[in-house]
Amino acid sequence: MYQVMVVEDEQWIRGAMVKMVESIDGGYEVVAEAGNGEEALDLIFEVWPTIVITDIKMPKKDGLWLVQEIKERNLPIIPIIVTGYDQFEYAQQAIRYGVSDFLLKPVIESEVLNALKGTIDRLKYHHTMHAFLLEIQEFINQIQDHSGHDFLKELLKLIKSLYDTKTLSVGERHVLLKIFSGKMNDLIVSIFPDFERKILCDVEKEGVRSHFQQLLEQWMKCSTDLLKNDSRSVIRNACEFLQQNYYKDLSMMDVTDRFNISVSHFSLLFKKHTGQTFVNYLNTVRINKAKELLTENDLKIYEIAEMVGFISPPHFNRVFKQINGYSPKEYRKIMNL
Repeated sequence: MYQVMVVEDEQWIRGAMVKMVESIDGGYEVVAEAGNGEEALDLIFEVWPTIVITDIKMPKKDGLWLVQEIKERNLPIIPIIVTGYDQFEYAQQAIRYGVSDFLLKPVIESEVLNALKGTIDRLKYHHTMHAFLLEIQEFINQIQDHSGHDFLKELLKLIKSLYDTKTLSVGERHVLLKIFSGKMNDLIVSIFPDFERKILCDVEKEGVRSHFQQLLEQWMKCSTDLLKNDSRSVIRNACEFLQQNYYKDLSMMDVTDRFNISVSHFSLLFKKHTGQTFVNYLNTVRINKAKELLTENDLKIYEIAEMVGFISPPHFNRVFKQINGYSPKEYRKIMNL
């Protein structure tokens, strides 16, 4: 199964793109949607898609910025650009950033299929590296549940696996280790502001083995204080904010900026304390409110979708069914409305 992210600021177009990808046979799954490049990059470090289909022109950070970030960070992700006739100069710039294909608006399903098929050879090349990224993310998500011997054992097991895998090049191994260490380093720095970032900057001089030794020692020193840190109040306040503002166009960065916390640390804490990702939690809040509104016979389903923060009715229907197992229309029948 290949994981796809769709990035488009217009929700109705994004919903149509998601529907196209999910209707194509060949093992493609949409794992995330985003409205701009900045939001997409945040989600990339949480869900690790293998393919990103992005519009080239968007508010805030656009698709060109996103594919440049993917290229410069050496992420094992294949970008596909959606562009218009008047955006060809941007498309030419995107070629330098390793874009796999271009889709010309208005996009049709056969072109999406051809673009996805064109990524297969490169996907095979990225397979091992992507598998490690998912393993690293799983480790980071569970890191606070480990202590002492268990934590050390799992950490060393993962690092040993990175070194022992023959199909990884030296460059790929370095990128993976840098991503892993960066995630751990960000977590420590977000809680302990005085922690010196020079450790990460000295990777090239000291070598990755020496770097991990120092990082591990620093983590073990901080772990006791980390567990004592009152993170519950931050997540509790964030959840209250989402429950009160669910109808707005919210991204994870909107919340982290409000509570002055890094995205990586917030993502980790949110999953730990709620058992859900940020996106899944917000969707659940919105759908629960929608169920209340569905008891109002005078409201249309598309009106309810907009009232709870979904501009695209098809996207609302899909999320509703994903969470409840039945569509909004079926829910009304169940409730005899």
